[in-house]
Amino acid sequence: MNIDNFKKVCVVGWGKSGISLCNLLLELKKEVFLSEAAERGKFHPYLIDKFIRRGVNFEFGGHSENFIKEAQLVILSPGVDAATSLAAIHARKLAIPCVGEVEFSFWLTKARFVAITGTNGKTTTTFLTYRALKTKRKNVFLGGNIGIPVSSFIRRTRPKDTIVLEISSFQLETIMEFRPYVACLLNLEPNHLDRHPTFKDYYEAKMNIFRNQTAQDWAILNKQLSLRSSIEKRIRSKIIYFSNEFPNEDFSCVYRVASVFGASKADCLNVFANFRGLPHRLQFVRKVNGVNFINDSKSTNPSATMWALKNIKGNIVLIAGGKDKGVDYTTLEQHLRKVKKVNLIGQAADKIKKALEPCVPIEVFPSLEAAVSASLKDADKGDTVAFSPMCSSFDMFSSYMDRGRRFMAAVNKL
Repeated sequence: MNIDNFKKVCVVGWGKSGISLCNLLLELKKEVFLSEAAERGKFHPYLIDKFIRRGVNFEFGGHSENFIKEAQLVILSPGVDAATSLAAIHARKLAIPCVGEVEFSFWLTKARFVAITGTNGKTTTTFLTYRALKTKRKNVFLGGNIGIPVSSFIRRTRPKDTIVLEISSFQLETIMEFRPYVACLLNLEPNHLDRHPTFKDYYEAKMNIFRNQTAQDWAILNKQLSLRSSIEKRIRSKIIYFSNEFPNEDFSCVYRVASVFGASKADCLNVFANFRGLPHRLQFVRKVNGVNFINDSKSTNPSATMWALKNIKGNIVLIAGGKDKGVDYTTLEQHLRKVKKVNLIGQAADKIKKALEPCVPIEVFPSLEAAVSASLKDADKGDTVAFSPMCSSFDMFSSYMDRGRRFMAAVNKL
């Protein structure tokens, strides 16, 4: 795509990606518009004033057609729903191209992408893939849904560089030309059904990762995918499967990706041996009166919590709940054998309680802090209190990271 065709660009969403995009567009000498649904008072004024002085035009408190129509291109931040956002609706009505941050960034580089998606395990797999490729390649960049906007570093990349990208269904919704050299699908379970109307819509968004690949590219697939045969029919690239080369499936995927770039099993084993985990992903916080506290705030769906329960030894008191994503919590029933009690918080608490109450003792709490205090009383020496919410964070917290930090602060006050 020739970006010279777009002199005026509207960015939708004043979050981390939106801020990064504004910086990038100003570097590219574009006239920049920023449209944000929330009121201005929600944000720190210093940064807004700084960008106003640099020439960015802002609107807060909604997306107006008069503001959007000034642009020749609209770029959506990952959290903006391409189907229902007024900004996207106005853009379609006005026949203005509408893409996401990943798609736009792709237009600006000739570096090769490794794109990793799936319902669970994306962040750990992406980080370890980045570390594994660094053993063989000089310039490797890490970004995407892992928390680093691609637009923040895209201008520094060169054709021989590699970009390892965690990519979500939200980011894949707005793909046009994005073509990863290596595309990985880890797993696929119902998720984000508050945003995607059906599982089929979620599935179609995920399939966009393979959409523009050719026979010169690679697809890395989990051999255990339940929809594998239908997925294979959609793929034109060369397929490599991973399954159980290592005890952890995520490690197996990393090894298969790294092998495409010439890394050996020994290289990968060295990376795995030095890996100490990522924040908010089965993160040990501390031991209180012989009870272990684990922060798994990154768990935003039932299958992620299932994985956590499977990998925690001994009896568990589970703290869960948050914003419901339209998923089925009864799928957790067969994984509750080690769970002594479930302490719930947030908007989804009543729905989860109704789904799991026949299987395990359940109590609902008004705050995360109250649930943490009660969980210590519920646990015995040697047990683990696991904060694995299986919901998104946006009913009570600004992000899963904010939620995880609040949990750790509550634990450290015990």
